Amino acid sequence: MIESILNAKNNEVLIEKERFTLYMGEMLRVCIGSIFIGLPLFSFIFLPQAYRYSFSVWFAFDIVLLLSVFFTFYGFYKHNGRFTDSMWKKISDIPILIFSFYIASAPWLWLQTEVDIYFYTMFIMVISLTGTITHSISYYFSRQALFSTLPILSLLIKFYTMESHNHFEIYIVVLLVLAGLIAFSHRINKSLTNAIVLKIEHLQARANAERVNAEKSQFIAAASHDIRQPLQAINLLVDTLKSRNTNSKDGILFERLESSVDSMSELLNSLLDVSKLDAQVIIPQPKHLCLTELLLKLQGELEPLAKAKGLNLRVEAENITAVADVILLEQVLNNLLSNAIRYTEHGGIILSAKKESEKITISVRDTGIGVNILDQEAIFLEFRQLHNQERDKSKGLGLGLSIVKRLCALQNWPLSLDSELGIGSCFSFTIPQGDSELIQVVEKVDINKNLVAVDVIIIDDHEGVRFSLSNMLRSWGCKVRTFDCADRACEELRSFPEWQPNLIISDYRLRENLTGIEGIAQIKKELKSEAESIIISGDTAPDIIKKIEESGLIVLHKPIKPAKLRVVLSRKMKSIIEND
Repeated sequence: MIESILNAKNNEVLIEKERFTLYMGEMLRVCIGSIFIGLPLFSFIFLPQAYRYSFSVWFAFDIVLLLSVFFTFYGFYKHNGRFTDSMWKKISDIPILIFSFYIASAPWLWLQTEVDIYFYTMFIMVISLTGTITHSISYYFSRQALFSTLPILSLLIKFYTMESHNHFEIYIVVLLVLAGLIAFSHRINKSLTNAIVLKIEHLQARANAERVNAEKSQFIAAASHDIRQPLQAINLLVDTLKSRNTNSKDGILFERLESSVDSMSELLNSLLDVSKLDAQVIIPQPKHLCLTELLLKLQGELEPLAKAKGLNLRVEAENITAVADVILLEQVLNNLLSNAIRYTEHGGIILSAKKESEKITISVRDTGIGVNILDQEAIFLEFRQLHNQERDKSKGLGLGLSIVKRLCALQNWPLSLDSELGIGSCFSFTIPQGDSELIQVVEKVDINKNLVAVDVIIIDDHEGVRFSLSNMLRSWGCKVRTFDCADRACEELRSFPEWQPNLIISDYRLRENLTGIEGIAQIKKELKSEAESIIISGDTAPDIIKKIEESGLIVLHKPIKPAKLRVVLSRKMKSIIEND
């Protein structure tokens, strides 16, 4: 109850603030236009028959109005904080009152003849000038009534003092015009108020949606981090145990363990991909590549999954060179192919690439269940799965196509879907053609070399991760010391000055709200020689991902596959390994 009352009061304050801001903007334009265009017309039309002092008085009024408008609106826009909103409303009344009095003085300064043409011209000009400002001033109905009444009342009194035979008819017309202006202003006031209320409600709804989305992201990031920690330990322990296994009968057990860990890692990595896109830290690095080789590589990796379901996975492509970020392109195709295999029960999948002008169209066509035309937009939404109401974990989280759409949009790859329910689907997108002579040969890394020259500091407050990671690194030949915080590592370095590690691996979240970036900097300060650094993070919050990327350090996201970690270590420590 109290919360709803507070919200209602907050809404009233926001509506009033928006109304006054719009009102000031409209009035500024109207006042400037009237001062420099509308009001000077009176002197141009009526000067020949006016009093000799009329022009001087009228010009003085013009200067006074101009100064009041300047100081009021300059103060409002440049020094708004000097007064409260209620005080600014009172101050803003000053130009309106001067403006109203200015128009009201026109019949008395300029109309000094009984000639009908001047008489009716004055009538039309006062009514027109009063009506012109109606829309702008109608944000506040009371101001409109005040502004309109004085000029029209002055006009009526002036007509009464003149010798005319149609006073009654003129009074009726003027009063009808005044009533029309007030009625019109009232309708405008209601329309403007409703528009402002709708705008505030829309902004609040949007803010609430963003808040809910932020809370959702924060919860997912926290849950993801807490799950990744033990999963990382399991992942590394399984690899270490598998390397030491001598019983061939246990091979199947280890394969199933790895499969379970990989399934969980795949789900978590989908969340990570979404977070990276939200954080806008994915920067495409397009290069010339042999597209056919990439397609055949994907076929080799995913064909076992297709054959397990009795499906035929076929590649149709010439020797084509493309320009693309190979990692992002592989991710898009991997998601599309995995999705096709997941929702196809018979027939097969065709992965094709065709040259069209200066573009290459890549398609993934399947004979699966298809998508209804009404649902073809919905399947690209996050966490949306049309055919997984039972939430079968083997079908993922419903993020694959959302990631595909966002990655294609990021690289300006037009994405399309042609699908028919019960017949199958075809996802297509286009990428630029490349030049085969510009393909760069990637240097291969020998990951089988012994890492005995690598001396590692591990910083992680999770005991399971420290244990599993240190055991795996030792099995590769590394010398390892583990610590639960950077301070302990620094103490050890001071106690053993001859010890000079050459690699620091740190978790991002450390104790006492210290980050891995800060922890690494602290350790490097103690070291007498330079050391390479790697951040290992279980965080998927967009702001944290962005902060880590901006640090310039190598970042690996938990759970890390041992093979990937070994490749990174072999590349990072290449000179040390080869010189050993």
